[in-house]
Amino acid sequence: MKYFEAETGDIARVIIFSHKNPKVPGLVAGMAIGGGLKRIGIPYTHIFGDIEKDPRVSRDLESVLRFYKRGAESAEKVKDVIRKLKYQKYLALGGMSLRMPTTTVDVDQWQKVFGISYETLDQSELLVRAENMVEWDGKPGESNYKILDRRVEDALDFLWRKKHGRFDFSRPSLKGIEKIVYQLALYYAALDIVKEYNITFMGVKCQDELSARHCTACILTAFMNNDVGPDGKPKPIIPASCENDMDSALTQLILHLLTGKPAGFGDFRDVEDGVLTIMNCGQHPPYFFGRPDEDPVKKLDRAEYIGQEIFYAAGGASVRGRTPGGLKMTVARLARENLRYQLVATVIETIDVDPSEHERYNYSWPIIKGKIPIPDEVLIDVWPCNHLGFAFGDLTPELVEFAHRVGIGYKIFAEDGKEYSRPT
Repeated sequence: MKYFEAETGDIARVIIFSHKNPKVPGLVAGMAIGGGLKRIGIPYTHIFGDIEKDPRVSRDLESVLRFYKRGAESAEKVKDVIRKLKYQKYLALGGMSLRMPTTTVDVDQWQKVFGISYETLDQSELLVRAENMVEWDGKPGESNYKILDRRVEDALDFLWRKKHGRFDFSRPSLKGIEKIVYQLALYYAALDIVKEYNITFMGVKCQDELSARHCTACILTAFMNNDVGPDGKPKPIIPASCENDMDSALTQLILHLLTGKPAGFGDFRDVEDGVLTIMNCGQHPPYFFGRPDEDPVKKLDRAEYIGQEIFYAAGGASVRGRTPGGLKMTVARLARENLRYQLVATVIETIDVDPSEHERYNYSWPIIKGKIPIPDEVLIDVWPCNHLGFAFGDLTPELVEFAHRVGIGYKIFAEDGKEYSRPT
């Protein structure tokens, strides 16, 4: 293996096969080799069984070979992603949200491991810029207004007047279009900051200064992540996390760089009978309200702008929708275990979500549901926190390749439930 890496300048994708025969110590040899590799942090996959008599052994071996082949075929793309990370710059709008330590990072470690730069601004910068875009007679979001920024006017015209989306003003947290105007202004304020500071991915704290006193940042994060803006026009994708979750935003960035498409942010809400429920406290990008190859404007038409839940005193609209069934999606999260980075991921197959499901959870929040390839308790145990990033497609081979090349730990479960891992 060392000779292979020295001669090729590439990583070695190692499979250990131990033939099952009681008369020879095949498993002993395989475990001895595996133990030696584990000690020095080299990942491998171990297959054990009677390949001559048990067809499952051949199937397992072929499955692993196919997985590693896909990883090898993605090598150039993955190396390009790793190179691009050194040109990425994160914007933190606000600090730690809701006392969640898993939303914070050591920015020096980010620089050392991934090469990423970092910028931070207070959320008040958003408010100052947003309030310069609209003239309010009284409190912003709750009074008569005159729009001063053409972009806000165009977005309001497209979404509301031209009916690209459904607006529900029946809840106390969203009584009229005024809050939507304020939320759109926050989005364009963030967009201006992103351009001014050369930002490539970001997070906004939101809770609870914005959500308690001004309005939620749901429209901001939904459209930052999306491939078209609230005016219906194509735009650059800026991976963005709620609650300023920095490692989730980085996970989204990696998924986006691998696919060139949007990646979303969600809560690990529930897992029951082999089905994972992904929700978020106010938004999923509209890109996920349909199939990946659908017209993005048609997906905007499915977005539902509904008054937020009672947890957010300032109110505002969520961006609600449902992801259709029959699609493969990757869910992933970078995190730290004993202060060392690891990447956890798996693939799900989405199932259709009936609109009545919103009554079961939180009425105004978006939902993705998908079948998982491993037992519920295993997924709960291995997942490093309450948040995750998601993207269309099975990216698990690419993520194994990425983590191996970056030199971080990983626990990644393929479509067939097979675990690929490396110690942190």
